[in-house]
Amino acid sequence: MARAMRTTSCALTGFSLAVSLCFCSSGLGRGFISSGRIALKAPSRTACRDSPARVRLDPEWLAAQFSSWISADAKAVPPGLMDRTRIGTLEVPHLGVGTISWGLRGFGGVLDKIERTFLKSSGAVNSAEPVVLASVLKGINFLDTAERYGNSISTAIGMGYGETEELVAMTLQNVEQNVIVATKFTPTPFRVTASSVVEACEASRQRLQVDVIDLYQIQMPDIVKPFARVPGMPEDWSSPKDEVYWDGLVECYKRGIVANVGVSNYGPSLLHRAHAYLKARGVPLASNQINYSLLYRRKGAQATVDVCRDLGIKVLAYFPLAMGVLTGKWKSYDFPGVGPVGEPLNPDMTGKSTLEQLELANTAKQVGSVLAVLEDVASARGKTVSQVALNWVICKGAIPIPGARTAAQVVDNAGALGWRLSDEEVRRLESAADATEAEFMGAGFKRSNSKFVGYGYEEWR
Repeated sequence: MARAMRTTSCALTGFSLAVSLCFCSSGLGRGFISSGRIALKAPSRTACRDSPARVRLDPEWLAAQFSSWISADAKAVPPGLMDRTRIGTLEVPHLGVGTISWGLRGFGGVLDKIERTFLKSSGAVNSAEPVVLASVLKGINFLDTAERYGNSISTAIGMGYGETEELVAMTLQNVEQNVIVATKFTPTPFRVTASSVVEACEASRQRLQVDVIDLYQIQMPDIVKPFARVPGMPEDWSSPKDEVYWDGLVECYKRGIVANVGVSNYGPSLLHRAHAYLKARGVPLASNQINYSLLYRRKGAQATVDVCRDLGIKVLAYFPLAMGVLTGKWKSYDFPGVGPVGEPLNPDMTGKSTLEQLELANTAKQVGSVLAVLEDVASARGKTVSQVALNWVICKGAIPIPGARTAAQVVDNAGALGWRLSDEEVRRLESAADATEAEFMGAGFKRSNSKFVGYGYEEWR
């Protein structure tokens, strides 16, 4: 684990966690809780510092949840500490936590730069803390983020960087925990040199408040080419800069500001090139993060997983639950309409745009037969549908990185660890998936084969 700038004094072992939470009153926004200090302590453990970790959750619910999780795990090693693998030099659980939906005002808020700054400076509440506490309690000490993650308007339109990185650092500081954190560099038409990668890495390092970034990834191939659409523009303005960015990774690695390097959304051909290019310069390629799930194997994903296995590159799987489709929660979804600014009105589906909700509900209808087999296997195993879907990814040699917006989701996801599907169960699930025409590439503007960049979509293959 990289040496962190932040200091920590709260001890967590594989057996129990001491959690001290405080709820504060606030006039900022809805849902803030006033009154009541809740101290949840496991035997023979040092409690966290006395300063509060503020959350927007019901105190009685949180007390009950954490009490049950701690009592259940008091004599057991957390699953994330038993079921582990490696990404380069890192030892990590076979399951991570994705942060793409995290933002500085809890999850799902729509904020502009001014409101973000005001909320941050005023000590406003965010709800990432119980998610991180639940993750560490379960031994899942691996977070994946990116410089371009966030839910404010400024981030959405490309004017802001580091919103979620800042939230990750702030949250880890508040709960006094160190975890393994992976982040990503975003290619843009205006980043044209290797030094631009180094500069971006330094900025991420400062936002994350670490001396060394555990895993630094290129988020996608260099496919954003607005000048290619303008007649008469110099040809080199639209030439691919992938090798330039690889040189940047080499420089970051050799400066010692990153411990491991990775890529994301690379298919077999580009992956072979990147691997050979970095290897020739003495830099091992540790990981490739791709869309990979039971519902996305045919359009190059499984071939990419196979190449990664042959090259010794670890696969990190985003969309392992197909944005919730493979949890079963969208199966009987009735679309409730939207609010005045397009926000979803279904309180159980927060964090998804109207367009995403519609697409996910439609996809769930197409894959009913797959969900039926998942439910059958889950029932026989005494597991949830989500746990079976995540375990399938683990059985294929990848690390699923499901997004998590609540502590309850983290705890449920952790149930995918510590066991494996049988070969016959894997075959049943894959046969059911092969019988459908659905290939889940994303929903709304979140796609695994393209990026919405304002003037349209740029695609990679």
